[in-house]
Amino acid sequence: MLNNVYSKSEISEYLKSKSIFPNKNRGQNFLCDRNIASNIANTVPKDILRGDYAIEIGGGLGSLSNVLVNIYKNNLTIVEYDNALYNHLKETYKDMNIIHNDILKVNINDIDKNKNFDVYGNIPYNIASPIIEWLFCDCYNRWNYAVFMVQSDFANRLIAKEGSEDYSALTLFASFMSDIKLEYNVSKEVFYPIPKVTSSIISIKPKEVDLSMLNIFKSVSKTLFHNRRKTIKNNFLKSPYIDIDKYKIDEILEKANIDKDIRGESLSIEKVKELSLIIKDYI
Repeated sequence: MLNNVYSKSEISEYLKSKSIFPNKNRGQNFLCDRNIASNIANTVPKDILRGDYAIEIGGGLGSLSNVLVNIYKNNLTIVEYDNALYNHLKETYKDMNIIHNDILKVNINDIDKNKNFDVYGNIPYNIASPIIEWLFCDCYNRWNYAVFMVQSDFANRLIAKEGSEDYSALTLFASFMSDIKLEYNVSKEVFYPIPKVTSSIISIKPKEVDLSMLNIFKSVSKTLFHNRRKTIKNNFLKSPYIDIDKYKIDEILEKANIDKDIRGESLSIEKVKELSLIIKDYI
């Protein structure tokens, strides 16, 4: 039994006793700081009501679960993919709803189809983008607020400004679907084992969006960054994401008052929305 989930020495001994070897590809660097865990759980602003329940993605050893269970009581569901960590969580939280599965394969309606929820998690880099898409698309109009710990590089991509190196189709999609805030960065030293990269805490509040525009907006965004060194016109000519008569591209860009020879990274989120609305009439 792991008595102190915030003690590196106890974690080390516990993992050895259970023959658990942290998997870097799954982001298994365990948070060992109680204050940071508490801050993550209490990031939801006071003017926003918490969801009816919470989902934690990847409970790990339970450093964040330990705080969330005191806030949400029995209205907490933990989804853990790793078999050894799932068994640990089942042993630790005997009365808690713990699902042994990949979060991307979980049907939210199987948890509770009538209630909205908050989402928390320490998200590995290699599945961060799919989880963001899962949250925005599969869980649309169901989630209330999300707080994630992600690699700082990924956080910077989500909140990047037009014209910057980190600005991308992901930035546009995230901005279209939500308001994202970088709360603070987290030192590598508060994890076991210590990762090579810095982490950041981000909060995400959903927006109400026109769902009829979602697929068009995503396709336009991916097209603009299909080859980020190419001009907007060239990207539309060679885009695998959207099918537009190549003889209409100049006309579309002129209607949107966009220079065909600039790059996609120059367009603001509002300009991409405007362009998407115009393109809707051509496809």
